Amino acid sequence: MPRLRALLVAVSDELAEIRGQVDDLSGLTQDLMVHAPAGDKADIQQRIQAFDLLIQRLDGLSGLSAALGVGVPVETALHALTLSDQFRRLRADSDPRHDAPASGDLMLFD
Repeated sequence: MPRLRALLVAVSDELAEIRGQVDDLSGLTQDLMVHAPAGDKADIQQRIQAFDLLIQRLDGLSGLSAALGVGVPVETALHALTLSDQFRRLRADSDPRHDAPASGDLMLFD
């Protein structure tokens, strides 16, 4: 079990590093948006918001992995997830027939 916990902490660290790189790409995309034609800016803004959701999902996975790595019980770690659709997908007893599409649990620019 100690080896599994160490692996989970290492996975958490990897996810946190990836999250930082995705955040950098999001910033670059925002910087480049000023050069886009006016008609394309709304679509680009939606794509930038998708970066933000991806960052939040990576944060959730990193936090979950870190919590499990230090011995937090699975149910407790799952309930710490801030995105409800991610919680539903990761919950082992989830019945996919009852899962509705995400309603938009999106935190913009926290």
